Amino acid sequence: MTQRKKKPSGHQLEAIAKAHHKNEFLRKFRHFINNCCGRDIYSLIPVKYQNAIYLLRCHSLSIVPAAGDKVPIQLLTFQKRVLSDFLKKERLEITQYRQTLSFDDFLTIGLTAFYLPARINEVDFPNASEVKSALLEHCHDEDYIRQFWLRLRAFFDTLIWVASDLGDFLCWLNYEIKPTVNGKLGLNNIAEIHIVVPETIRIKADGKTRSAIRLCWARSFAGVNLTTLKPSLLGIETGLSDEPMPVYIQSHVLRRLLERIDSIRPGVAQYNMYASFNEPKVYFDCYHNLMIEYRIFETKAGYFRIDVIDGKVLVRTFLFLTQSSTPEGQLLAKNTGLQKLDTSYLSMDRLSSFMSAEVINNVQLREIFQNAGCQSLFELYEKVNGLAIKHPPHSLCRLVLDYLGYNNVPVSEEEFI
Repeated sequence: MTQRKKKPSGHQLEAIAKAHHKNEFLRKFRHFINNCCGRDIYSLIPVKYQNAIYLLRCHSLSIVPAAGDKVPIQLLTFQKRVLSDFLKKERLEITQYRQTLSFDDFLTIGLTAFYLPARINEVDFPNASEVKSALLEHCHDEDYIRQFWLRLRAFFDTLIWVASDLGDFLCWLNYEIKPTVNGKLGLNNIAEIHIVVPETIRIKADGKTRSAIRLCWARSFAGVNLTTLKPSLLGIETGLSDEPMPVYIQSHVLRRLLERIDSIRPGVAQYNMYASFNEPKVYFDCYHNLMIEYRIFETKAGYFRIDVIDGKVLVRTFLFLTQSSTPEGQLLAKNTGLQKLDTSYLSMDRLSSFMSAEVINNVQLREIFQNAGCQSLFELYEKVNGLAIKHPPHSLCRLVLDYLGYNNVPVSEEEFI
């Protein structure tokens, strides 16, 4: 009677998995350096040194909380999952060598080949000098390294947009290569999540003490940048220095921003607020109040009304482009007769109403808004519709045109429900 085979133990399965991982890594490594060098350079490396290459290889990117920072577990789990998917799916084309690698393979295979020449001494093995020269010439190209870091940084910035909220905390990611982390030999690719809570102060305005948040934003690899404005940019002559003034936001401004810029993620809307103040375009309303233009990816979407109080810039409110207190809103009212309540009733005071191909392609509606200087809202459709998380619940075209009497059809209250 034949004996039943014993199932492999946990240790045996682990050893099998490690051996498979090593063989697969060295197979990919051989393919990469041979293709880059245009000949079989790998076979010149002794087996013993190949094993050392595997032990001292670059590891895949790990995401961890920065020392001392309390990162919410839900955020850490989300970032790990999204980053893992990105690294496996994103591709880097190394055109001069006709190779395409996943980002994960580039971090492990590509970077191992990039750093290997620094480790090879000419006396290590018989062909060490030849191998080192070939790797330096063909696998040490900083152009594709730079291309990789730029794309990784852009992805990290996207993660910041998703996770950050000025009303709560900002997060940013830093990248480092660290040798031997927690006993893991080789070079470890580490992304650290940092958490920063924006400064909050109490400031007196209009006889009332109000809470205000410091306007700032975080950038991957760089940390938090604080926003300031010089008095001269606002047309303020102090007669003294032109020392930059810190910018603070009343907490309700963030609520107004999210109510009116309602079709993109809060982090994207707030990042564009920060960007607008970093390259400010200054205006005055009809009451001579200072305003800073709000742009979404360089396209106008509204204004922030500001005051200067005790050497600080205080952001008082956010106005969507069509609202009655803006130059465009006043022209829209003059051209059409629409007043503040009409604009709100028709949902024309929020971005989501313009995230519709029907609206963008309607000639009559386009003319109405273009004549009021609101053509940028149509440009925004092209820029952000792909990111939109909210679209109009009803047809703005018919409602507006009927309301203005273009179609001579009475508008039912049910249209707005």
